[in-house]
Amino acid sequence: MLRVRLASLPDGLHHEVLHPSADDLGLDPDVFSDVEVDLRLDVAERRVLAAFTARATARLACDRTLDLYDQPVEGSHSVLFSADAPPADDGDSDDDVQPLPDDAQDLDLTAPVYDTLLLALPLRRVSPAAQAAEIPTEFGGPSEGEPADDRWAALQALRDAGDSD
Repeated sequence: MLRVRLASLPDGLHHEVLHPSADDLGLDPDVFSDVEVDLRLDVAERRVLAAFTARATARLACDRTLDLYDQPVEGSHSVLFSADAPPADDGDSDDDVQPLPDDAQDLDLTAPVYDTLLLALPLRRVSPAAQAAEIPTEFGGPSEGEPADDRWAALQALRDAGDSD
């Protein structure tokens, strides 16, 4: 879990750089490494605005070559924790506004950071080595005029005879 201690923070702006592990966030440690969360907190009476930029290195499989490569990913997000926010329910709750109990000692940023890093992954995953590689558009098969299999030679002869008529 990624928790930030609130009890010792006075009102005002605060900045922290956190280095949680992939396991702390519920992410696959075989995919995510070097996680860093650049966190800015705006603390005021009965509310806390948590704005952060999450960075990590993701080990991805290239869509073209299936080779594994490392890709830096980054995403930013803000969450408002407010005593005036409606309690979270199973329905249509807004993930960007969370309730803040009066006796809150810390903030749980696990879910927002987790979501931000997953959304930062590219949809099309092409390794830098494969970006410049030429993509073949024709595969196998004989060149024009040659039958693919000598068993088709009789049909090729019939086609050629039909073309000459």
